[in-house]
Amino acid sequence: MEKRFKKGDIIIKQGDIKDKSMYYIIKGKLQVQKVINGSIINCGFLREGDIFGEISMIIGTERAATIMAVDDDIIVQQLDKKAFLEAIKKDPEIAWKTLTNLAIKTQMLDELQGQISDPKTLRKILVGKD
Repeated sequence: MEKRFKKGDIIIKQGDIKDKSMYYIIKGKLQVQKVINGSIINCGFLREGDIFGEISMIIGTERAATIMAVDDDIIVQQLDKKAFLEAIKKDPEIAWKTLTNLAIKTQMLDELQGQISDPKTLRKILVGKD
């Protein structure tokens, strides 16, 4: 299902457990935000061709971040599990893009885990000092 959003609109909200869809960005730029210890952290941007929300759709977890429209004319394709399965039958490239996205996220988490396992880096993260 195609959906449209305007600047400032929330597409998904961190912690939401009801929305089990994934999204494909057709047009526009979105911002990724996380609330950590009461502070809003801007984590980056998503652009045309990017997908998001696939983890919640696949394993049913709550939303890990808030995704907000940065532009005024955002168009996304919303896919629930059934629509996703039908889409990958028609276009296996969608499955490949989703797997690639998951692999990139896994690699980033592995790298982060390696960084925080270093006692000096962990201290800097937790205390803010070397």
